[in-house]
Amino acid sequence: MKYPCLILAIAVALLFSACKKKDCCNFPVIPDFMLAQKNNIKWEANPSGSNIMGDTITISAKSTIGGEEEQVGFKIVFDGVGYYTLKANENYYHITKNGSPLAGYKPDPTHLSSVTIISYNQADKILQGLFELRFLKVIDSQTESHPDKVTFSEGKFKAKLKY
Repeated sequence: MKYPCLILAIAVALLFSACKKKDCCNFPVIPDFMLAQKNNIKWEANPSGSNIMGDTITISAKSTIGGEEEQVGFKIVFDGVGYYTLKANENYYHITKNGSPLAGYKPDPTHLSSVTIISYNQADKILQGLFELRFLKVIDSQTESHPDKVTFSEGKFKAKLKY
């Protein structure tokens, strides 16, 4: 062996680098979000009123496009992780501008809107899930300016619940 000190130095360096503390379990904090395909177009909104009252959880979000504010939301009687079918009074969608209503929608009675809760961190009150919602227009202050049907598909959300 011509270079025993070099081989020993390399072995020590490899040993120390292998034993170096790794940040394997430090996950970044992801802000709350609501994403979906709205009428087959990418849609994003900020959760605006996620709360828990008794056993009922409400998740709502707002998005502003072209000066118009869309608000969508749903509520469920929470019983843990799982699939929830929404009744007509458990989800809503409407559009306003400067606080005045522009278009109102009701849940489509021919479609089962749903929410799937995929995780719930009880200590931090963080809820994550998926949703599918479909609505039919009932009023429009500007005739023909808003779609007759609105579908939120492939929906995903994360929200911190407040009391």
